[in-house]
Amino acid sequence: MADTEAAPATYKQPSRKGKKAWRKNVDVTEISAGLDDVREQIIQGGLVSEKTSDQLFAVDTTGSKDVQKEYLKRNKPLKVDEILAQRSAVPAVSSRKRLSDFEAPQRKKAKVSGKDYDKLRAIAYGGDQIEKDIVQIGDTADHDPWAEAEGEQDPRFTFLEKKKEKKEPVTLKHAPVSLAKDGKAIPAVRKPESGKSYNPLLSDWADLIEREGEKEVEAEKKRLQEAKEEAERMDRAIAAAQESEADSDQNESAWESEWEGFSDAEDGSLKQKRPERKTPAQRNKIKRRKEAERKAKHEAKMKEKEKQTQRIKELAKSVAEKEKAREAARQVALLTKDDISSDEAEEVLRKKRFGKFDVPEASLEVVLADELQDSLRRLKPEGNLLKDRFRSMVVRGKVESRRRTQHKKPKTTLTEKWSYKDWTLNKAR
Repeated sequence: MADTEAAPATYKQPSRKGKKAWRKNVDVTEISAGLDDVREQIIQGGLVSEKTSDQLFAVDTTGSKDVQKEYLKRNKPLKVDEILAQRSAVPAVSSRKRLSDFEAPQRKKAKVSGKDYDKLRAIAYGGDQIEKDIVQIGDTADHDPWAEAEGEQDPRFTFLEKKKEKKEPVTLKHAPVSLAKDGKAIPAVRKPESGKSYNPLLSDWADLIEREGEKEVEAEKKRLQEAKEEAERMDRAIAAAQESEADSDQNESAWESEWEGFSDAEDGSLKQKRPERKTPAQRNKIKRRKEAERKAKHEAKMKEKEKQTQRIKELAKSVAEKEKAREAARQVALLTKDDISSDEAEEVLRKKRFGKFDVPEASLEVVLADELQDSLRRLKPEGNLLKDRFRSMVVRGKVESRRRTQHKKPKTTLTEKWSYKDWTLNKAR
């Protein structure tokens, strides 16, 4: 394609007379450039020559921030001037009383006049008569407007018994019973221990770690003991099953041999040796051995009693020290019982629960050494607020402990329709 922007001029060609040669040799590049500039200005928002000074220029009243920073660096104002230059957005309290402070604000004039309003209301509600029928003034309420309306029974079904109304249980109005062992009320939100802080003291954190670790160790020991007992029970059951199988096999073989004419019972009765009667010397020997064993046991017991009588003073002293220590601990516990709040006390639940499911275990709120953060911003949120609130309500006796049920899909069976067997012979034409 030929370039449309450039003028179709051939300057090397000599001029010719006539319109065709004159048009061919004329240079119009300056005019086309001016037209392009005008089009560009129109696209950008209008001709510059037609715009006002306000549209073309702007007065800078704020100034440059960089220049202000440079000026403040060189000419730093005094602190007194900064304090005096501060202005509050709240206006100062005026000591002069004005009438406008006590006058009620003027109401805005209604856009609809009172006459038009009454007319529109009459059209909407049907006039004063319908309003009187709907709203009855002066009569006392003789029924509960929120109670369930009693439906009139159809006279055709008077022989049917009326449905009994659903009544709320009596225990619904009772106060909830706490599941604590001592029966005290458990707070909804327990006060956290100091060792559970995001930046705890080393002693508090170590005590918490040690206490929770002991609990986990005891739980693991209990689990291992239960697993061991279960394995022993299974071994005993397997051994008993094997013995029963062996006895049944032996009985079957004995029955087969007896059927064939051989019996092991007769041979065993012949081989059994009859017990012989002991002689007087043997009986006396047995009596002497039993008497010696009895005397040895009696002497050992007497020696043990003599040792205990010798150590009676030491035992009495140790018992007295233990009693003193126990009494001191009891006094300390009584003194600190009032100081220790229910929030800080360890949660001990009773064995009797509501419902057939156990109370869900509390989540382990312990942070290990590599997870401790010295800043609250780097702390990662843990736990589940929904589970904590549900367990708190269960422990306080508000709701019953439940488990999430998994709905199983109903079993379906594939069958083949027997419609293919239902056939009839076509009638002969």
